[in-house]
Amino acid sequence: MDVRTLEYFVLVAEEGSISAGARRAMVAQPAVSVALRKLERDVGAPLLERSHGGIELTVAGHTLFVQAQRVLRCMAEARDETRRSGARGRAVFTVGLTSGQASAGELTGPILQAFRTAHPELDLRVRELDFAGQFDEVLHRGVDLALVRAPYEHDDLVMEPLFTEPTVLVVSPEHLLAELPEVSLDALGGERLLEVVRAPEAWRAFWSFAGLRTEQAGIPTEELGLIGYCMDVLKHGTVSPMALSGWRLGGLGAPTIRAVRLTDAPRSVVGVGYRASARQPEIRSFVDIARAVTAEMVALVPEAAPAMAHSRPVRGYTRSV
Repeated sequence: MDVRTLEYFVLVAEEGSISAGARRAMVAQPAVSVALRKLERDVGAPLLERSHGGIELTVAGHTLFVQAQRVLRCMAEARDETRRSGARGRAVFTVGLTSGQASAGELTGPILQAFRTAHPELDLRVRELDFAGQFDEVLHRGVDLALVRAPYEHDDLVMEPLFTEPTVLVVSPEHLLAELPEVSLDALGGERLLEVVRAPEAWRAFWSFAGLRTEQAGIPTEELGLIGYCMDVLKHGTVSPMALSGWRLGGLGAPTIRAVRLTDAPRSVVGVGYRASARQPEIRSFVDIARAVTAEMVALVPEAAPAMAHSRPVRGYTRSV
């Protein structure tokens, strides 16, 4: 019995269905079903039973539900208190970076340094996140906030956009499209794009251009980091969209893998993601500092454009072209 499985169980119990619980957890439904079956084996009793209205808790399930809520609440409080104790008496503030430096391109370092300068009382730490970790670590308080990539959709998450940059097509040098200066989505024809199976559904749909192409069959990949993802592009001889900064700073880059401009693809949006329930004043400070740095230095990121100044915090993602 582990904490993540208890989280799945509580979400399913709260939602009344495995599929709805899986959506809140942002994992595939089969993974939640497997975890619940293992949990039932561990406790030695059935926890859920199907009804016309969905899923109902058994007597044992109700008992575990109450205790699991208590355990998860204590775990969250323990994480927060430990983080705040800090080194040398300073409070710890942890920032997640989706794909490391590529999270905000050339602005990643300036944003972190500006925040560190503004808050010398904090023990600032960073943690590199992968495609799925940018959601999980923020939701489960592994980090206080993160520099993230849209789509960033969850009821308990907020994203405040900073800037957008082009989405390019990464291909092997031997691919027929590699020598073209630019292509449109129509030129992809029957190409099967990689789909990160462990990332949330909205993420997979966006980065496989679901709804923009007639060919939807994808090639599943377990890779959650840019280098491994690029390796799978080469392995399968396929093509895949990627943020321009990802190709330059986080992936294999030239000459191992080429980047071809996509003329009609949605732009990649970079922003600050945090829990909707978070109340630390440092989060608001980080957002304000990140926006100020972006306004002053966005030209450092090739072909980037600042998000509109009047943009409000968004839980989901609106495509920008």
